[in-house]
Amino acid sequence: MNPTVVIWILAAVVAVLVGREVGKRLFDVNAKLMAKKRAAQVLAAKLRDNGLKLLPSLLEDFAVGDVEDMVEKIHDVAKLVESGSDAIEKELEQTYENVLDRKLATPEGMALIKAKIADIEGAPGAATAPAAAPAVAPSTAAAPAPTAPAKS
Repeated sequence: MNPTVVIWILAAVVAVLVGREVGKRLFDVNAKLMAKKRAAQVLAAKLRDNGLKLLPSLLEDFAVGDVEDMVEKIHDVAKLVESGSDAIEKELEQTYENVLDRKLATPEGMALIKAKIADIEGAPGAATAPAAAPAVAPSTAAAPAPTAPAKS
């Protein structure tokens, strides 16, 4: 067999094998990116359910691959922060209200809130009680105090 033909056959086989490996690696990277995009969509839905608006829209732009719109929204959020606007604070307050309402709707959530309130109300009283009590040395605490004899 002619050596030139053998070299061309080997080159073709090597090209096919290299192409196959490159394709597998690219597919693997693409699969990981798709998993991240699906997770971003799920997270965006959960955050939107809780009342957030800015962050979920960024995540959705990432999920569909709209980088230009995502960068524009990041720029808009930066403008909001720099301008001192209270839009972000209002959004967080609304989210807090939504989560609190959801917690209060269940008996377990109501019990959790009541326990937290009891902890808060009990904490200042517990902190001031030891400070108000006089300090007693451990060796004198067990012995009874001497009593003066009664005068008649």
